[in-house]
Amino acid sequence: MRFIFGVLIASVSFAGVALADPQANLYSNTVVITSAAGVSKAFVNEDHSYTTTFPDGKVVKGSWAVQGDEVCYTQTDPAPAETDMPICVKNEERQVGDTWEAPGADGKPIKVTLQEGR
Repeated sequence: MRFIFGVLIASVSFAGVALADPQANLYSNTVVITSAAGVSKAFVNEDHSYTTTFPDGKVVKGSWAVQGDEVCYTQTDPAPAETDMPICVKNEERQVGDTWEAPGADGKPIKVTLQEGR
């Protein structure tokens, strides 16, 4: 599930050297992920945390950090395997209402939407 979140959030992250906080548009909105498994929802928070709720009700939490032109996401709860590394993705600007495809964990496309509100 950690991989799915990383791929999804990769599609939502923000770029723009001029932006003081590249994640700011995510704080009050919802990343909606639609896959063969159902609909998941991810919330990225200003305190550098994130939470994803999967269709089966499982909740994954973690932290994020901007590193150069990437945003890196590290799962913290449940604790990841020792071999799991943070997921770092290149920033891409997305706006509320945008919908796009991203590769899912199984390589099949998933639909991602940045939805207004929480």
